[in-house]
Amino acid sequence: METFAVISDVHGNLNALEAVLVSLEDIDLIYVLGDLVGIGPQPSEVLDTIMGDRRFQCVMGNHDHNTVHGTELGPTGIVPRRPHHDWVRSQLSKDQVGFLGGLPMVRSMDTPLGRAVMMHRHPMDCGSRVPYFPSPTADLLDGFYSDVDGDVLFFGHTHSHLMMRGASGRLYVNPGAVGAENGGSASFVTVSCDLEVERVQVPYDIGSVRNMISDIALPYHEFIISNFFRS
Repeated sequence: METFAVISDVHGNLNALEAVLVSLEDIDLIYVLGDLVGIGPQPSEVLDTIMGDRRFQCVMGNHDHNTVHGTELGPTGIVPRRPHHDWVRSQLSKDQVGFLGGLPMVRSMDTPLGRAVMMHRHPMDCGSRVPYFPSPTADLLDGFYSDVDGDVLFFGHTHSHLMMRGASGRLYVNPGAVGAENGGSASFVTVSCDLEVERVQVPYDIGSVRNMISDIALPYHEFIISNFFRS
């Protein structure tokens, strides 16, 4: 097994995804932990890039689910999502919607050091039952993922990098967000053959993304800019 990458929460941000891919030119396998679309201004362009690159192995996130099914699945009721995801779906082709709808909730792989599991937040659900865990503890994660069989669990959803070992020695990894993490950088991890995990952050032009969001009057664009695209 060679080094692979794990990215998450691209969120329709092509600028950030392209910056990440420059750093991953020599990587042959890239796992994406859901939320390919939603929030950002270029959902179709992001899906064109991912669907056209055989290196990507994706799972479904709550924004992907909402886009396909027109639902409100998510961890908070602060902003009703349906108008936003109706807009996202209006930007996509039939094939792109079908691609999102066909994504699994979980992927896994056997490694020399154990089983690695990839998910958005939990294999049984891509968003609604999952709290954000702003300050998770090892006990909290051990309890929440007690029904998941794996030695290394990779999950996204919170847009915050995390690497923590549970009491049993299980490793929990959140790579952070590619496309909707404040600060103007995209966050992801690379994983070596012996499961050594390294966080990587690459800068991108976050100002141009803010401008695109404003120019197209993306539904809830003021909320989106203030919460996900601060410099």
